[in-house]
Amino acid sequence: MNHTVPCPGCGRMVDIPEGMDACFCTFCGARVTQPAPEATAAPAKVSGEEAAAIAGELAELMARSRHLAQQFGKATYADQFQSYRAQLEPLMVRLEDALPQGFYRDAALKETAEAWLDALAQSWVKSGRKDPPHYEDQHLMAVFTIPALRDLPQPCGEELAKIVQAQWVKRWPKAPIGYGSYQEIANGFRWRLCYITSAVCRTQGKKDDCYELTTFRRFRDQVMLASDEGRALVEEYYHLAPAIVTTVRLCWDEKAVYDKVYRDYLLPCLGLLEAGDEKGCRDKYVEMVRHMERTYLPQ
Repeated sequence: MNHTVPCPGCGRMVDIPEGMDACFCTFCGARVTQPAPEATAAPAKVSGEEAAAIAGELAELMARSRHLAQQFGKATYADQFQSYRAQLEPLMVRLEDALPQGFYRDAALKETAEAWLDALAQSWVKSGRKDPPHYEDQHLMAVFTIPALRDLPQPCGEELAKIVQAQWVKRWPKAPIGYGSYQEIANGFRWRLCYITSAVCRTQGKKDDCYELTTFRRFRDQVMLASDEGRALVEEYYHLAPAIVTTVRLCWDEKAVYDKVYRDYLLPCLGLLEAGDEKGCRDKYVEMVRHMERTYLPQ
């Protein structure tokens, strides 16, 4: 019986004929030897059944958790993330225990990732949706699942996250997901750094003290914060903006989104301010926030 092992030189699989301990790779000429007996006893990869079982449970967990995407916000994210992470961890413990070490590990992780995305795609077909993927699942994968996998202590979590993110983008390039982390997202809420106007100007290469940001900050401080109604709108904006900006960064083409926001909302707002129409500017800015909330946050 031939033994098939990876070549140490080029990585291709080589058949060592029965009765021989070694041979030479026909692709690169490197010497290929049989592994030690204890290594041959280890599974070459996660079995197809095991990969499918874990992948199916990952898809089921996401299906049960779609409400998290709809509730995403500053007040809810930390607690909901930790709860979701706790449900994900036992699956990664099982996967880590089932994975082989060495050459076959990457192949087994890719097999699991493919089975996971296949299971998600099948669930979308069954639901009757014509244009997959579900936006709730896209958002959940980008904002909760990938960050949770990366936050777990099991090495396979980070490895699987990287593979799933790459495979997702390859399968559904018009509905991309980013490779975010919990800390990045949580800091966006905690420090209030992710303002929509700041994100727009960043994608356009403008500095933090550019004309647009300076003008809108002055409008916020001198006009909006001068009245109870204005302060309430600013606080609501602080609540929504980080969630919107995080979602756009992880689930959309940032430049395309923000170019449109600049053209359709920020430039008209600047024009109204320059014309002395402060109420018109406020109304237009509120319209922009409402539009982005409806368009980019799962409803």
